[in-house]
Amino acid sequence: MVHRLAQLLLSGLATACVDSTTFSFFFSLASARDSSSSSVVAVETRKELVDYITHRSTSIILDNTEETMSMDPSENLSIFLDDFASTKRNVVVGWLGLGLPYLSDSRDDRIDDLVQEMETTRFWPIHAREAIARSLLLVGNLDVSGRFHCREKLERKAADADGHVDCSFRPVRCQNQGCRAEVSALRAHEHDEVCPLKLLPCEQHCELSVIRSQMDRHCITSCPMKLTNCPFYQLGCESAFPSCNLESHCAQFLQSHLRKILLTHVPVSDRHDHLDLVEKRLLLLEKCDSHATLRKALDVRSLTKALAELEKSLNGQP
Repeated sequence: MVHRLAQLLLSGLATACVDSTTFSFFFSLASARDSSSSSVVAVETRKELVDYITHRSTSIILDNTEETMSMDPSENLSIFLDDFASTKRNVVVGWLGLGLPYLSDSRDDRIDDLVQEMETTRFWPIHAREAIARSLLLVGNLDVSGRFHCREKLERKAADADGHVDCSFRPVRCQNQGCRAEVSALRAHEHDEVCPLKLLPCEQHCELSVIRSQMDRHCITSCPMKLTNCPFYQLGCESAFPSCNLESHCAQFLQSHLRKILLTHVPVSDRHDHLDLVEKRLLLLEKCDSHATLRKALDVRSLTKALAELEKSLNGQP
C-alpha cells in the first residue's frame, strides 16, 4: 500500500504541475511536448501538494467525515490529489477544453511526459515518497479501516517498556535469503506464502529444494523426477517414468528393447514365423554379453551399436 500511494503522489504532482501551466502552454510557441516549464513549477507545487494532502488527511476525524471515506487508502489519496489539481486548473483552460478535445489529449501526454522526466531525474525519489505515504497511513488517517496501520495508542512509558514487540503492524524483514521485502508482522505469513525467493521442497519430490520462482522451470527441465518417455518409444515402448529411473528401466526391459530392434530387420509379414528364432537369439546375446554392454545402452542408437558389436564377436569377425 505504501508503494501504491507513493506512485499516486508522483502522478498527482505531475497532474497539478501540468494543469497550472497548461494555459500558458496553449498560447506559447513552445513545443507541445516540452515539459521544462512544468519541471520548474514542480519544485514549488510539491511542497504545496504535501501540505495540502497532510492537512486534508489529518482533518478527517476532526471534521467527522470518516464515514464518507473509502476503505481503500489509495482511493482516498486519489480524491485528495484530484482536488489539489483542481485548485491549480485555469478556469479559461477548462472552458477551452470543452470545445477543444485535443487539448485533453495534450494534457494527458504532458502528464505522462512529466512523470517519466521526474522518474528519470529522480526529482522526487521513491524512498522520499514512500516516507510521506507511510506517514499519511500512520498519522494522516487515510486508512480509516485500520487495515494497514495500528490504531492502538500507548502512553510513552508503556510504549518504551513494551518496545512495540506485540504490535501486529511492526515492520519485519522477510527471512528468505535474497529477499529484501519488509512487511508488517501481521502480513509476514501472507508474504511468505508468495515470496518468490522462498526455498521449497521440489513439487515432484526429488531430493532438491528450489526457490518458488524457479520451481516450474526446475520441474520441466532439470528435475530428476520429471516424467520422460522411454527412448525406445519409436520402436513401440510406451513406458513413461521419472528421468532418474532411465537406467533401471532400460535394464529391466532390455529383452523387450532388444526384441524390438531384432524384429525391425524382419519383414512384418514374416515376423510371426521368426519369433522363435528371435527369442533364441536374445538368450544367446544376453548369455554372451559378459561386459554388460547391452545393459549400459540407454537409447536406440547405442543399443543397436552394442548389438552389432556383440554379433560380430559371435560370428568370429574381428
